[in-house]
Amino acid sequence: MKRLSIIAALSLTAFAGAAMASSHGQGGGGGGGGGAQAAHFFEEWDMNEDGAVTLADVSARRAEIFDMFDLNGDATIDAAEQANMAQTIAGQEENNREGHGRNGPGPRIHAAMTLAYNDADGDGLITAAEFAAAAPRLFAEIDRNDDGQVNRLDFGRN
Repeated sequence: MKRLSIIAALSLTAFAGAAMASSHGQGGGGGGGGGAQAAHFFEEWDMNEDGAVTLADVSARRAEIFDMFDLNGDATIDAAEQANMAQTIAGQEENNREGHGRNGPGPRIHAAMTLAYNDADGDGLITAAEFAAAAPRLFAEIDRNDDGQVNRLDFGRN
């Protein structure tokens, strides 16, 4: 289970890196931005495969992410699991440190994984309920044109 969770976590960070790279025009493609990297973002976050990421999609994906990092299955992400999450994210950011992604959703998604972002009661643990409750805030941050969905037009916007 632990090994599977780490592999799944690496998949999460691969998506964020791809989304970050797409925001700097890598990967070509038409529309408002994206190309292959944006396609990967939608592959990971468009849970109903309708071509747009909604709050419902973000909420469902965050539930999966929570389960990936809750390695002991106790419905909380404790200090050790937070360290694993931070290390996974730091590794991905190191892979993308050449300036990619300043305007894409990757940095916001990474920030939304932290204790500071999710620990509403300040007890040092992230509960499943706290992680879920932060989904609307994350969605508002990545829906940059405020149209109720994340689509290719949201990539690369300041």
